[in-house]
Amino acid sequence: MTLSPPSPGHALVLVIDPARIPAERVERCLTREEKEQAGRFHFEKDARHWSACRAGLRWILGEALQADPAALLLETGTHGKPRLAAPLDSLHFNLSHCRDLALVALSADGPVGVDLEHADRAPTLLGCEEGFCHPDEIEELPADPTLRAGRLLELWTAKEALLKGLGTGMSLAPQSVSLASGKEDLAVDPRLGHFRRHRLVHALLDRHVACLAVPTAVTRIEIRCFHGS
Repeated sequence: MTLSPPSPGHALVLVIDPARIPAERVERCLTREEKEQAGRFHFEKDARHWSACRAGLRWILGEALQADPAALLLETGTHGKPRLAAPLDSLHFNLSHCRDLALVALSADGPVGVDLEHADRAPTLLGCEEGFCHPDEIEELPADPTLRAGRLLELWTAKEALLKGLGTGMSLAPQSVSLASGKEDLAVDPRLGHFRRHRLVHALLDRHVACLAVPTAVTRIEIRCFHGS
């Protein structure tokens, strides 16, 4: 697959199966510091998964920029969000992963945020409403447990994507952001008004819930499976 940075007005979302990234690719793409970080995981399976997702991110960035993946310098923002160092920082990216998939979002229009959750996580959010929902959202939640759980997972992924795009992550209280009908993006931080959120729908994501937050200048989103070249 030929991979180029998305043009202005477009965003690209790449779907990765971490289990299919070869060990030699992981070894080639990760920096020494990242390998050391992986070594600090308590469980080997978690280290392998994190390493594969991180290597997939670097592999994608390397192909898009025609550069050595391991040589790309990634800086960390105030709240831990990684970004490319100058002069390559015009390509914005974000990574999200759950136990069986990962997503990498790319944009040339500004910061992006993406969140991915397996659909079976939905029931675990029942009873956690006050931890991440605005009061206006809670008022709108359906009473039926299955419908309520599904809506909670949609709200969770949307807020994760928005706050990752903003670069704050959950350091900005998610319950301060309202995605209730007629009150969308009401928040203590007006910068959220620079983003538009999209529920990602694709055959590759049929067992997942995923959301993308992109600058309002983005009018087209493409979702592809990444196999590398």
